[in-house]
Amino acid sequence: MAITDIFKSMQFKKEIEQLTKEIDVLKNRDRSIEAMSLVEIHEQIDQQKKTLEELKATTLDYENKVEQMEQEVEKRESKIKELEKDLIVTKEAIEMEGYGLYIPKYDFATSLGYKVQLDKVRQEQKEMIRNKSAVNYFDNWTVEGSRAKGKKMTNDNIRQILRSFNNECEAAINKVKYNNLHSIENRIMKSFEQLNKLNATNKVSLTAKFLDLKLAEMTLAYEYERKKQDEKEELREQREREREEKALQREIQNKKKIIDKDITHYQNMISDLENRLKQANNDEDKESIQLQIEELRLNINEREEEKAELDYRTAHASAGFVYIISNIGSFGEDVVKIGVTRRIDPLERINELSSASVPFKFDVHALIFSYDAYTLENELHKYFDKYRINRVNNRKEFFKVPIKKIEEKLEEYGELTIDFNSDPDAEEYRESL
Repeated sequence: MAITDIFKSMQFKKEIEQLTKEIDVLKNRDRSIEAMSLVEIHEQIDQQKKTLEELKATTLDYENKVEQMEQEVEKRESKIKELEKDLIVTKEAIEMEGYGLYIPKYDFATSLGYKVQLDKVRQEQKEMIRNKSAVNYFDNWTVEGSRAKGKKMTNDNIRQILRSFNNECEAAINKVKYNNLHSIENRIMKSFEQLNKLNATNKVSLTAKFLDLKLAEMTLAYEYERKKQDEKEELREQREREREEKALQREIQNKKKIIDKDITHYQNMISDLENRLKQANNDEDKESIQLQIEELRLNINEREEEKAELDYRTAHASAGFVYIISNIGSFGEDVVKIGVTRRIDPLERINELSSASVPFKFDVHALIFSYDAYTLENELHKYFDKYRINRVNNRKEFFKVPIKKIEEKLEEYGELTIDFNSDPDAEEYRESL
């Protein structure tokens, strides 16, 4: 007999033994059922049904609880995700503040709005100090059995904790800058916690609302100073535009005077030639004089067109030159300034930028005339935004970008006449080297 057949036989025997045991159990159960009366059998059935119903109810209750718990888990997971998002935003905000990219908490249009809100917050603090809502305190102290002395001691403790906290906050807020706002906030909160801990035995403590007002004052004071600085920048920019406009008007007036003088000169010459034409005797002289008159009239038409162009420049505030300039001696290679000027001669503006504030003159890569120069400048600024050197103040128009990329971008403006110079002369800088 094969080994496998032996194993099969042994397995079969085990199965027979198991079946025999089960049959014995069933026989015993049948005998016990036979021994039971009909009433007892019904009672047994009712008991089993009752137990089954209880198990079903318990199962249903557990299923409901499981469903509720699953819903609760889902809610909490959703809440965790929201908190994680807030945490990421908060971490990014703190990190960006460390780099000087502060995210404002208020959004007033002018510094006056910040000042009014700052005065309001400070007034709320004074009111809380006045009505003692800035602190929590125990009002039933007695000193030497005297309630009056106990009240005086409590008032002294209140005055002491408020004076300490106010002095600490004032010193901290006066030092707040773009890169230490978070550390100043921590300093105020730490002072709040330490003073409350030191005065725990006196049962005097600063309230959370008073702390919130101090933190709001810190934020407002900082944003107020930033807004004032922004307004100074805007005012400086506005004055610069006004100076540009005045310079443009002077250029236009001077140019018009020259044009009018030229036109008058041409007209006088035409008048003289017309008199000579009347006195001319032969056809050759008449033809020569007539050609001179026609040439002068063409000159007058050209000058009139120049004058009309100047009138258009005066009437349309958007017409001007977009300039792209660099100064490798001052800022290094691939650093360009993309600006706009309404001057008739844009090189005058560039010469002004090459004043004593920089060691070398600016070199011109492109001068682009456009009837919508400010839109063109804005488009270029947006396109090269990721190359900005100053990421905070967009009024600074310097970009660290390869000259080749600028040339490729300008090729998209086929309707404009653009002469591009990719290699700056940098004459003074190279001679200095």
